[in-house]
Amino acid sequence: MNSMTPRAERKQKIVLQSIAFIILGIVFVGLWHALKSARAPSGQVVSEAILLSALSSLFNNLYIVLSISLVAILFGIACAFYLEEWLPATNWIRRLIESLVAILTGIPSLAYGILAILIFFSYADTLKKAIEAFPLPENIGAIPSQIETTVFYAEALTFVLMVMPLTIKTTQEALRSVATPIREAAYVLGASQWQVLTRQVVPIAFTRILAGGCRSMSRAFAMAALLVGIYTWHYTTEPGGMSGRFILFLSVALFLSIFSSTLIWRHTSDSA
Repeated sequence: MNSMTPRAERKQKIVLQSIAFIILGIVFVGLWHALKSARAPSGQVVSEAILLSALSSLFNNLYIVLSISLVAILFGIACAFYLEEWLPATNWIRRLIESLVAILTGIPSLAYGILAILIFFSYADTLKKAIEAFPLPENIGAIPSQIETTVFYAEALTFVLMVMPLTIKTTQEALRSVATPIREAAYVLGASQWQVLTRQVVPIAFTRILAGGCRSMSRAFAMAALLVGIYTWHYTTEPGGMSGRFILFLSVALFLSIFSSTLIWRHTSDSA
């Protein structure tokens, strides 16, 4: 039972939300400073070929970023199970994590898209300015890999912040949708917590958990399609494979979104 008074709960909620805002502020400030330091040296000469090569390699890394997003979704599902099934509602760690999740899920997908565009294309504009500022010799040095690495980690962090909180929230809601009498009846029959979870809770909540994961992955593919589309339109004269990649990412995003909606509709129909 909850022994805290409503006033104490409100104070704890305010404190935890303040800590959550501070943590997020530190993350974004650190990300901003890392991107500011990821600049091409002023005396370094860069060619158009190196620009296209560097940007193309970063777009090839989108497949890695999408794989990281999938791992983040699976990890988010595991975190939601731990928070909902093992940590009590009054635990301050759970309250802090749920405050962070509530803040991050409240940010529109468009804001994450704008952040990803600023991160990636600030790097592209830096290289483009270097091309315009310096003459092009025959022998051109490579761009420091630290810049590309910084942008890659920044993009990966943006994708993780977009998909993982949403996955945690939807998975928790799916677990809460399982009726309490079902759990209590299983416990009365002598089932352990693990047996109740695997044989009763997961089969009932699986459809909604899968729908939430598909919805999160759809957002990741939509953002990848946005980046590729802007790059194809602004930086390339011969789209080629980039336009095909844009269509692929957008098609997968639409398919996952429709599939997620279908799963939710089916779960609602079965529950009615």
